[in-house]
Amino acid sequence: MQKWEYKVLKVSTEFGFFSGTDFDEESFQKQLNQLGNQGWELICLEDINKLKGGSKFILATFKRPLSC
Repeated sequence: MQKWEYKVLKVSTEFGFFSGTDFDEESFQKQLNQLGNQGWELICLEDINKLKGGSKFILATFKRPLSC
């Protein structure tokens, strides 16, 4: 039976005066690609800590096969 390990990445979207108005897509993409190269697969992306219609954080959940 396949076993898995999981990783959670909490990314801040709060860079400007208003939360959620500025997000560094290139930096986030770089992080995703680095994790992908390490064997991690993105399985869930959630918008958390909403504030007045904006997002303060994105929670990314990854999994990869556990080496036995």
